[in-house]
Amino acid sequence: MNEINQEPDSWFAPAGRVSHEALLQETAKVANSKLISALLNAMPDFLLVLNEQRQIVAVNQRLLMTFGVADPESLLGLRPGEAVGCTHAYEGPDGCGTAKHCAVCGAVLAIMACQNSGLPQQGECQLMLDKDGCTALDLDVLATPVTIEGELFTVLALRDISSEKRRHVMERVFFHDILNSAGGIRGLAALLQEGTTPAAEDEYKGWMVNLADNLIEEINHQRRLLDAERGAYKPHFETVDLSELLHDVQRLYEHHERVPDRKLELELPIDCTLITDRPLLRRIVGNMVLNALEASKRGDTVTIRAYCSNGLVQIHVTNPGEMTLDVQLQLFKRSFSTKEKQGRGLGTYSMKLFGERYLGGKVGFSCSGGMTTFSIELPLTPET
Repeated sequence: MNEINQEPDSWFAPAGRVSHEALLQETAKVANSKLISALLNAMPDFLLVLNEQRQIVAVNQRLLMTFGVADPESLLGLRPGEAVGCTHAYEGPDGCGTAKHCAVCGAVLAIMACQNSGLPQQGECQLMLDKDGCTALDLDVLATPVTIEGELFTVLALRDISSEKRRHVMERVFFHDILNSAGGIRGLAALLQEGTTPAAEDEYKGWMVNLADNLIEEINHQRRLLDAERGAYKPHFETVDLSELLHDVQRLYEHHERVPDRKLELELPIDCTLITDRPLLRRIVGNMVLNALEASKRGDTVTIRAYCSNGLVQIHVTNPGEMTLDVQLQLFKRSFSTKEKQGRGLGTYSMKLFGERYLGGKVGFSCSGGMTTFSIELPLTPET
């Protein structure tokens, strides 16, 4: 009987590697090249020489020192992601380049384009160095073809651009989040200007005071995010009424001027409290809600649901529509965002960073049946 649903040899780049004997011959060719040897010693960036199967046949000292590799021969035959510890490197059937996430890796794309075109190719990639997606290395990638003794190799230069990427993302997140609160204030101010009942006016004024407080909190949050990026943030745990927190989020976004004519419904459990960092959790849920609203169309309904059971609280935010696969694969990357008008991706990195590293929870998403759901699961009492 034929096997069905077998895993393919690769989800993206070609699988297959050369024999050990062939690898030694290729390594010897590169080692005998005075030009390549000089290049390896002169370049300040990470430098790797790859064969046609994307296997390493030489690396420079800079890469060895940065990644703490004492024996350069231990890297021979590996692929780039395997050598530097990318978490996706072994998710594919044949290692680096063959996993589903590799389809959006700038390094793999540049190497393949270089090999196919015979021309230098440039790109960017983000190496994920831990499973929670919060430790990453942003790299500028340059793949250049070179022929040695009649055999084609690829020289892969990697430049660390993590600092400039971090600064760029922090600026984008800052202005994005500041505008979130300012937009809420503007929406309520417009309602007051149009005129309303005295009772509703008093309610709107109260909301505006809360929104102004939120604006101050946005600025303070950026300070926390800077500390969190450096690993220096210390969460402040307190008892939080989940119903009160989620109602605050609902009030903030149900009249937001950037997402008019959407409905925001809230379904709550009965009497649920947890011990957590209130501003962080409120920010995480707020990002989920705004992303969902921005991804929805006029007339759509976004739903916030919360569940408490077995010592855990789960908060789900669901909107109509599904993200494309390439967006799903990159969603929690620090430097990733989708189209600016949608905004999704701007807050997902901080959701993951704070929700998992500092609150001890699990942040994720699912897409099925024409719907997208973002979720966070937290312990009612954090581990000490």
